Amino acid sequence: MPHIAIDYTANLTDALRTLELPRKLHEAAQGLGVFPSNGLRTFARAIDQYHVGANTQGEAFINIQIRIAPGRPEELRQRIVDTLFATAEQTLAALIETRPVGLQLEITEFDRSLTRMAGSLPSA
Repeated sequence: MPHIAIDYTANLTDALRTLELPRKLHEAAQGLGVFPSNGLRTFARAIDQYHVGANTQGEAFINIQIRIAPGRPEELRQRIVDTLFATAEQTLAALIETRPVGLQLEITEFDRSLTRMAGSLPSA
């Protein structure tokens, strides 16, 4: 963990591809030094069917969900949120200046009792 999931309206696909938001968020999360080196997963998905505000043609939205293991202190969770949001804002600044784009980032903790994991990825 964590998983960083970036959902965005499909009208941003070309712009986001060149800005490399997933890579930058992934590297920022690694730079925090608080996550297992092989535990970080970052992905982005374009949402083809959407409605944003009054103008669904030009308006856009980016929603970043960060899921982490439970038990980290509030101060650390705040540092994670602040660091990753600052990375997203900096990466998207020029885009947000040129068109109406909403940006939201949220961190949540998964419930260990209701989560199962498997696979062959290295754990260290």
